[in-house]
Amino acid sequence: MKRSTWIAIITIITICCVIGGTFMHVGRFAFFNWGTTNMETGLEDFATINIDMDLASVTVVTGDKFGMSCEYTEGLEPVYEVTKGTLTVKQNVYRKWGINNSQCSMTLTIPSSAAMETVDIHTSLGDINLTDIVSSKCDIQTNAGECVIKKCSFGETDVDTNMGDVSMSNSSLGEAEADSDMGEIKVIDCAFERLNAKTSMGDVSFSAAQNLDGYKMELETSMGNIRVNGQNEGTVYHQSGDDGVLELETSMGNVKLDYAK
Repeated sequence: MKRSTWIAIITIITICCVIGGTFMHVGRFAFFNWGTTNMETGLEDFATINIDMDLASVTVVTGDKFGMSCEYTEGLEPVYEVTKGTLTVKQNVYRKWGINNSQCSMTLTIPSSAAMETVDIHTSLGDINLTDIVSSKCDIQTNAGECVIKKCSFGETDVDTNMGDVSMSNSSLGEAEADSDMGEIKVIDCAFERLNAKTSMGDVSFSAAQNLDGYKMELETSMGNIRVNGQNEGTVYHQSGDDGVLELETSMGNVKLDYAK
């Protein structure tokens, strides 16, 4: 059997496991149609963000002061505290079998002058969006949902979603990893020292304003095409260089790289 056929079979099995696991994980939410509650509060100063929630979309933006607002269905309210400079947010979950229209949407605001040491956000089901955030380390992960980074600056960046797209734009990513089992990965006008972007099923695209002729590159697709500045390069593309490292890979999809010459 051809290598591409084996990869396709393995990818399909992986996708089924991800979907099944996600629904088993979130399937405990009740069928009842609860009302929603709005909450808004100020927060003490912090330099570390640690968020671990089951069902929630999380947005982190800059503003005038530290604060948090949230709209949630009864049973999904966030539980938070600031201790020794660390904001910790978890979630009380109403546990019954079934899936309903339960929701939780949280927006965290930090001052534009505040630089974080660590941003660590994990959700089981929900999107994660970061805009204008500065941090030494960023680690965001969701089982099912999109991950979006805009106008941020990180020393280390780790983005992981089992089922959803990853988008990073106009940001400084430092040492960066972006992974998706099923979804598109798109990087636009981002500075980096080393970037590894990999998806099992979906396109991977990178668009840079700067010249990348001095970068070491490893681009690969098992079932798809590679295009570099409009030129078809087949399924594997290598380039030597010392300025940085760029690795783009997909099992089922296309790889597209465009940069200024």
